[in-house]
Amino acid sequence: MPRKGLICLVFSLLPLQVSASNLIELAHKAGFDRCDSAIATEFKDLATQGNGVASTGYFNDRSFNIMATWGDEKDNVWKNTTFIKFGRSCLAYSVIGTTYNASCSNFNEKNPEWGVIKAQGGFTWTRNKGGVNAIMKSLPNGSCEITYRIHQNYDTTSPQPAQDKKKSAKKPSDKAGS
Repeated sequence: MPRKGLICLVFSLLPLQVSASNLIELAHKAGFDRCDSAIATEFKDLATQGNGVASTGYFNDRSFNIMATWGDEKDNVWKNTTFIKFGRSCLAYSVIGTTYNASCSNFNEKNPEWGVIKAQGGFTWTRNKGGVNAIMKSLPNGSCEITYRIHQNYDTTSPQPAQDKKKSAKKPSDKAGS
């Protein structure tokens, strides 16, 4: 018999070819619905870029989490998104990491919209014109890891994010990798 107050988290791992539809199916099996368009939008690159692995977890029927990686050694992404049903909305909170296949200083030169705020302990804090922060870290192989956080508010009656409540970020991008 479950103890009162015990929190139960359930996790699944999808090491094969992963797609947004696989993730939506897992969400439905967990009793999590109404966020299908949010899941499809947030993880659309997972199948198109290939080489994806995802892990899902949930807590009751109000939140669903997806942690995924995709891409290859020189152009990869990791993303951890928690979807929360809130009224007629589905909130998606994401922490995303990408690897830029050159130095962080090279990234800064090619992406001036990400202004440096402060260097601290081997990390460089930046902010774009939309107010989104990103943290850059130089890696031993000469590349740069970029981590940022965004959130979206999806109207569950519409397939697109709610435009009036959307907090968006221009994803750190470059010509050599993203």
